[in-house]
Amino acid sequence: MKKIIIAFLVVLIVGLIFLQFKFNNEITSAINTSLPPNIQLNYAEINTNVFTGKIELDSLSVKVFDSKNKLQTALYSKCLNIKGLSLWAYLLTKKITIKNITTNNPKLQYFRDDNEATVTIDSSKVHAFEKELKIKELTINDISVINGSFDIIKNKKDSLFVKIDSINFILKKLKTDAKKLKEIIPFIYKDVQFSSKDIFVNMNAYETLEIENLNVNNHQFNLQNLYIKPKFTKEVLSTKIVFERDHLQFYIPELKLNQLDFGVTNNRFFVVADSGELVKPSLKVYRDKRVADDMTIKKMYSEILRDLSFDLAIPELKIKQGYVSYAERVETIGKAGKIFFENVNSTLTNLTNTNKNSRETKVLTNSYFMGKAPMELEVSFNVNDLLDSFLASGHFKDFNAQIVNNFFESNLNAKAEGEVERIYFTFNGNKMSSKGDLKMKYKEFKFKILNAKNQVNKLLTAIGNIFVNDGSKSDKDGFRHGKIEVERHKNKSFFNYLWINVESGLISAVTGKVEKK
Repeated sequence: MKKIIIAFLVVLIVGLIFLQFKFNNEITSAINTSLPPNIQLNYAEINTNVFTGKIELDSLSVKVFDSKNKLQTALYSKCLNIKGLSLWAYLLTKKITIKNITTNNPKLQYFRDDNEATVTIDSSKVHAFEKELKIKELTINDISVINGSFDIIKNKKDSLFVKIDSINFILKKLKTDAKKLKEIIPFIYKDVQFSSKDIFVNMNAYETLEIENLNVNNHQFNLQNLYIKPKFTKEVLSTKIVFERDHLQFYIPELKLNQLDFGVTNNRFFVVADSGELVKPSLKVYRDKRVADDMTIKKMYSEILRDLSFDLAIPELKIKQGYVSYAERVETIGKAGKIFFENVNSTLTNLTNTNKNSRETKVLTNSYFMGKAPMELEVSFNVNDLLDSFLASGHFKDFNAQIVNNFFESNLNAKAEGEVERIYFTFNGNKMSSKGDLKMKYKEFKFKILNAKNQVNKLLTAIGNIFVNDGSKSDKDGFRHGKIEVERHKNKSFFNYLWINVESGLISAVTGKVEKK
């Protein structure tokens, strides 16, 4: 009996040693011989355990080369741990199941060619990988990245394109197979948790984007302290551009998206959320009008949304307590004229470019013009309308003309006096032209034309005010009515289009004459 027990133990031990040897040999062989020729994998040491399905790679280095044998992707990690790998499932069914994969302090770098427009997948390499590994299916319960970093580097002087630090990432219930491997995103998953700090994006030659914190957890998206910063001062920018370009400063303290979902359907990326909120965003725009006009055609808002490279669907997005300013420099001497809107509160409804049932996108905004005059603006459009038709309406109230004299003096060489109690306007149009109506109620509204020395030109002022109606032709409620008739300046923004509509109505109401813009 003793001999039988001893023999059994010997056989068991030998069997376990063989299984461990077989497991280690299969894993080492797969790593060393089954990768495509454009992938190089190196490591200092490998430890395996057949009973726990554990694989540990120390000082891991992975390099992926493109068709021209240039380094495209590099991954460095102190340690990669794989747990719960079933050898039997792989040997019997060619299916790989893993409980979890964890990597600590990984550094991922992607080297982007200057002329590269899009990232493509070489299907021949995918098929080669599939053939070598002979995988029918891969399932991983969760993948964890602890304190990682990610860089995209371009082959230019200004080489750093994207940098993300302090990445902590968990991907749950990942699954792929031979068919899925051929798609843009070669796997599906159940949930993702992501957090990072100090995100940097080199947007273009003139602006950078920075994000202090980003967190995605349980389908909730939270971003803190986003900045779009100019690389140059206003003065320096004007020396570097041939045509007009906005000097932008944009800041979002907090952005939230609720019930966020994203992924790829039919080879197109999508972003979907139930609702969103921007808290206290600030946008400051400066334009040097002394630089030559940029005559390229600008898109309408509906066209911009329609032409996004991904599908977007957010039923409601709110903007709370925002700030917007716009300044123009017309003359070399003097300050730039500036207008601004404080306490901007907006609701964007049906913000989507996937609308199939013709529901309109609506933007309703309330703010204080120049910090004093309450105003409201509503714009609606159908993203699927190729004519980019829209409807706009709104009103101002308690408008003292003096609050815009800073802008008038710098840009129109004029001053205004008087009180505007109410302005109401409605107009509709498309990407070519628009028409509508405006009515206003005002008291003693006058213009003063200035000369080169910023003094009142009495002659021109007297002539100009002949055309300013004193309100005697107002209706029974004291409103003076005007017509809006505008042709769009295609080389200018939609915001400019809105303004010249209101301007057309104001001129018509004040002078009793329709002036086509």
